[in-house]
Amino acid sequence: MAKKVDNIIKDYLSKNDRFKDILNYYLFKGRQVVKESDLKELDTTLVNTEGDIFENFRDLFKEVCIVKENRKNTFLLIGIENQTRMDYEMVSRVFLYDALSLRKVFKNNDKVKPIITIVIYYGEKKWNCPKSLYDYYRDMDEDIDEYMDDELSEFIPNYFINVIEPYQMTDDDINKFKSDFKIVCDFIRKSKDIKGIDSIRKNNDKIEDETIDLINYITNSNLVYDKERGIDSMCKGLDEFEKRAKNEGRAEGETKKLNENIKTMHSNGFDAETIARALSLDVNYVKEVLSK
Repeated sequence: MAKKVDNIIKDYLSKNDRFKDILNYYLFKGRQVVKESDLKELDTTLVNTEGDIFENFRDLFKEVCIVKENRKNTFLLIGIENQTRMDYEMVSRVFLYDALSLRKVFKNNDKVKPIITIVIYYGEKKWNCPKSLYDYYRDMDEDIDEYMDDELSEFIPNYFINVIEPYQMTDDDINKFKSDFKIVCDFIRKSKDIKGIDSIRKNNDKIEDETIDLINYITNSNLVYDKERGIDSMCKGLDEFEKRAKNEGRAEGETKKLNENIKTMHSNGFDAETIARALSLDVNYVKEVLSK
């Protein structure tokens, strides 16, 4: 992730109203359990086993107090990592962050608290990288599930990451948010839906400048918002975005037609190499289409 975009996202989500909104959405299915006053900023600096210091290793890190009725309050350490691209090593990275955070607790003689790290992935393609250590093992050995359930399983530790994907959200997901991060997620998931984009324009009469900035950087848009003129001042930027969405839609249509032609030729007896030569395509692309 480019440093500028990374800093914009971190600054945006560092605000307690947005941070707690993410926790309530993901951990409590939209119930308003965590309040802004329940959050405490923590140092993102981490130290490895050799004593080397990593400045700002984590994106965001806060302590949260979960207030329970008739029970002792629960304290958690929550990290948020922002990703605009998929990362195959994300599980191992988060594993390292959490381990170093725990080591820092021991080093400072603090009370040990559970650590939860949430990864927010802003890409349009569904996250298909590993989400657990077991996923890594399966990539290396397709038959691993055969002995994951046998007597060895209790000795093989697992570790998983929590991934939020705005592009994959449903209306129900979006409506669980209460802060303006809801607009960001809604725009991301509707970035190729012209009617959806227009609904954002109609349903939001007030948008903070920093929300517009974040949408622009994540979706590569050019939206402009004037508080005095209201949401209509976004029209020019949205029109440009809609035009681009139409162009991308046409491109997707052409790709779909090409893939159909490849499959038709193959059903008529042509092999991948012949199809690739006839259509001036890379043979690996043809093989990929035929494998689906």
